[in-house]
Amino acid sequence: MSARRPSGPAGRAPRPAARAPAPDASDGPRPRNHFFALLPPAPVRDALAALARTLPDVVGGRAEPARRLHMTLLFLGPLQAGHEAALRAAGEAARAATGPFAVELDHLGRFARSDVVWAGPSAPPERGLGALHAALRRACAGVPTARPLGPFSPHVTLLRNAARDAEAPADPVGPWRWTADRFVLMRTDPSDDGRVYTPLGEWRLREDRA
Repeated sequence: MSARRPSGPAGRAPRPAARAPAPDASDGPRPRNHFFALLPPAPVRDALAALARTLPDVVGGRAEPARRLHMTLLFLGPLQAGHEAALRAAGEAARAATGPFAVELDHLGRFARSDVVWAGPSAPPERGLGALHAALRRACAGVPTARPLGPFSPHVTLLRNAARDAEAPADPVGPWRWTADRFVLMRTDPSDDGRVYTPLGEWRLREDRA
């Protein structure tokens, strides 16, 4: 005689317990772009913003506001907030690579297949700028970036979404000069007024290395 099956309501066999849904990897906080940068002093930033506002009439697109103008030292791409402690440690380690150095912006450019127009140096920058970039790159070697870190091309983005066939104006600009004596770590966050750059750390360059 075969064993009787346990019965549930109305004589039906009970249903197996429902499985809990698999966790959704998208439930966590969304990764945000992180980068190290130099911030131009207010007079330089305001002059660059004024130039940026003239560019849409020439190349189309949208000028960057003064509050977002910066020179990227190292772009890490999207990272979770859990990696920010390692980035702060990298900034602290890199600050000893160089003392303050001069920065000059005197011409406009546009990268191939890029929709941005930028201001940058026409001559090779001072050695300190390259030394700081290289030190940050070494210090961030263990951070799991989503893509390989690109080559360093110092510039300040002035305009985005330029027309596809528009060339950056060839006339010299500025020049605008300042002495960089500190750098920052920033995170890109959304806001009702477009993206904002949230500062996560600031480091002064070593005066005894000048």
